Amino acid sequence: MTDQNDVRIPVSEAASDGGDLRERVRRIVVDALLRRETDPAAIKSVMRDTVEGLGDGLGPQAAQAGDSLRSDMHGMDDALSKALFAMKLAMDESWQAGRRFAEEDLKTAYDAVKGLDDDMVATLKATGERSQGVLKDEFARVYEHLSRSGTDTAAQTRSVLEALTRQMSAVAGDSGKEAVRNAQLAGERLSAVTSGILRGLADSLDRKAD
Repeated sequence: MTDQNDVRIPVSEAASDGGDLRERVRRIVVDALLRRETDPAAIKSVMRDTVEGLGDGLGPQAAQAGDSLRSDMHGMDDALSKALFAMKLAMDESWQAGRRFAEEDLKTAYDAVKGLDDDMVATLKATGERSQGVLKDEFARVYEHLSRSGTDTAAQTRSVLEALTRQMSAVAGDSGKEAVRNAQLAGERLSAVTSGILRGLADSLDRKAD
């Protein structure tokens, strides 16, 4: 499965089945991000497909929609916040080693991550508005709660944007020769390094969950 089919459909099936939704959704989202090498530009699309999958799968489960939706959202929040944490670790490690990622990678990541938390809440609201009955009410409750209290993803988004801003400023201040040397030192793209770190974090979480 590719594109939204490897996120929306599995999330919908998990939501329909019930059970430990937080862990199942977390794994689905992390696996989807890893298949995309944690490409920053793909994070928002994975998030949107996840929320829409929840709407698809929870429709027939109206009686348990509240608990299931909150569990699902926690699972997605766990996955996205870990992906952002991995991105910040990748940047911190390169910074401490005196390396710089390419300016194009940093700018692409900044544009992709900026507004992620607001987009998550907006997607939740839009999906809720398309739902009916009890599920629509539950989406509205979760939307209101997240609007007030925020998420782990929102906190990590702020942290990543600060790190990206710092590194973009450093790259912009490099001389031509220094910029070439730093690009050669970095060697790998930000998404590839982030993906490696996220895989390690995911493996650790999976061992704790099993």
